[in-house]
Amino acid sequence: MRTINCAIIEDEPLGAKSLSALLKSKHPEYEVVKFGKTLQEARDLFNDKAINLYFTDIELLDGNIFEVLRDTQLGKGKYIVFTTAYEEFGAKAFSYPALHYLMKPINPPELAKAITRYEEVAFNEGNSVEKDPKLESLQQFGQNKLVLPTQNGTSFIDINSIIHIQSSNKYSVVFTTDRKQHIVVKPLTRFEEVLADKGFIRVHDSHIVNIHHVVVYLKGKGGEIVMSDESHVPVAARRKDALSAILKNVL
Repeated sequence: MRTINCAIIEDEPLGAKSLSALLKSKHPEYEVVKFGKTLQEARDLFNDKAINLYFTDIELLDGNIFEVLRDTQLGKGKYIVFTTAYEEFGAKAFSYPALHYLMKPINPPELAKAITRYEEVAFNEGNSVEKDPKLESLQQFGQNKLVLPTQNGTSFIDINSIIHIQSSNKYSVVFTTDRKQHIVVKPLTRFEEVLADKGFIRVHDSHIVNIHHVVVYLKGKGGEIVMSDESHVPVAARRKDALSAILKNVL
């Protein structure tokens, strides 16, 4: 059984203990080897070469974890799962290299989803799917299908069913109308190229949206989009004008 070294960054002892016990009970191959509860301890852990997976709270004793992540470059094979009791951090969390976002109190099914996502992404780094020349690029299949290289082979996705695509640096997640999430080890820029003339627009460094699935645009400094699956997608201030111009002809 392959052992995955984990770290829990959490300022509430009970929360850290609960998550550690849940991992030990439900996912024993995921071994919690270190704990942290301050920003400095988080910095040290992110630089620890022995750790593969981090479960980190967002609000710590002495500040916000984003203060650390702004100046941190995670090495290859390292991934983050955010844990928090505050929903408003969701959109910001995925601007960083996060695998998943867990709401407290953490329950076994949601933790299992985070573990599954880790395995789909981390175990695929450098594997045969990525190296297979037949799957080296995203491809269009006719006018309405997109061919995606996935963990289990190849998926044929109806382009119109794609709601939005989200990046976390090392991979992209394609969200579709059937509530599925297709994880692809390809950068968001590749999707941007392929879908440029299909009604898709990049609204943020980490997000591409299908204009036809936009329900509401909530204005602000950059703003926020509500999609047809009720997800909220942040809009970068520098992309606001381009988005507004396009939406005038759609909404």
